[in-house]
Amino acid sequence: MTPALPKIILKKSHAERVRHWHPWIYRSQVKEAGSFPPPGSLVDVYSSSNRFIGTGYFNPKSEISVRILTREKEPIDKNFFRHQIEKAARFRQRVVSQTNAFRLISSEADGLPGLIVDRYAEILVVQFLTAGIEGLRPLVLDALGEALPEARGIYERSDSNSRRLEGLEEKTGWIRQDCGSDILVSERDVNYRVLFEKGQKTGLYLDQRENRLILRDLGLKGKVLDAFCYTGGFGLHLALAGCRVLGIDSQKEAIEQAEHNRELNHIPRENLDFRVANVFDELRIFEKEKRRFDLVILDPPSFVKRKQELQGAIAGYKEIILRGMKLLGEGGWLATFSCSYHVDENLLLQIALSAAADVRKDLTLLRFMKQSSDHPIKPFIPETYYLKGFLFQVSSL
Repeated sequence: MTPALPKIILKKSHAERVRHWHPWIYRSQVKEAGSFPPPGSLVDVYSSSNRFIGTGYFNPKSEISVRILTREKEPIDKNFFRHQIEKAARFRQRVVSQTNAFRLISSEADGLPGLIVDRYAEILVVQFLTAGIEGLRPLVLDALGEALPEARGIYERSDSNSRRLEGLEEKTGWIRQDCGSDILVSERDVNYRVLFEKGQKTGLYLDQRENRLILRDLGLKGKVLDAFCYTGGFGLHLALAGCRVLGIDSQKEAIEQAEHNRELNHIPRENLDFRVANVFDELRIFEKEKRRFDLVILDPPSFVKRKQELQGAIAGYKEIILRGMKLLGEGGWLATFSCSYHVDENLLLQIALSAAADVRKDLTLLRFMKQSSDHPIKPFIPETYYLKGFLFQVSSL
């Protein structure tokens, strides 16, 4: 018989939000928890009227005290994780095409809070981001091995700030390795070399894959500025489509990898060039030089990790959007993105409108853009919708 789990009871006024499928329970929502179980412990959650809400894991050190794993009375064992992983894999089989690199598990969006798994061909890159999922690590790894027996390696990139907030130390390195330390993956006809022991995130910005293809398929043949280019994803696609692209990033390692990807895809330097530079500085220099582009891509890192940083982030987004508009020829196109949850679609649009008004530009909105489909958006969990973008045509008033 499975032993009873510690019991968490919610305040009456806070049960409604949890009932509507959001998996987070904040410290302020908890009425009582008996004697607090250790961080990462599994707990059963009940309403103030003693109605079962779900089973999750508990961390008194975090503002988010409980993250719900299931709303059924079921054991959280290897079979539970295998079922969730196989369900997520079937979803990717339906929505992912033209690539062998994609997100397999996307934390709350796949019902596994704190767990990220990206798949690069036959290699998995994992992130354990919370104390609860860290405590369940052996079950998760066993379930991954059974659900994906073809995987030849598992590399861990648990080096996010999320772990520090959960009271955990960073972890990186190979968990299992029957492979080299890098691999080639494809995206349509573009090839990338992924170095697992270097770079940001888990290797590539997989969430921008569909947007890279959208911009490539515009049929543009002109000059492109790819700001914050990282390892060259947008530029590689656009250069193969006939554009002349300049990519800029402040990270030397990222540009070195972008150059390698350019060579890997046999793209001449005159069609695709990269440089290490501060994007804010370069945009000012290009403006003074009166450089003009047909498409400017602005895909900056998150300017805001916490809501308190929002005003500074708004100023940062406005500056790059304003300067990007100044670099466009008449009728040129601007693709601008935000990967911060705290900057939603409406706010990003208002920032773009404010920048356009300041430089007396008219905007035509050509396309809304979002994270790729292997990063699912759950409307009941708004935090799962973090990457949004717009493609504008920019004209003089």
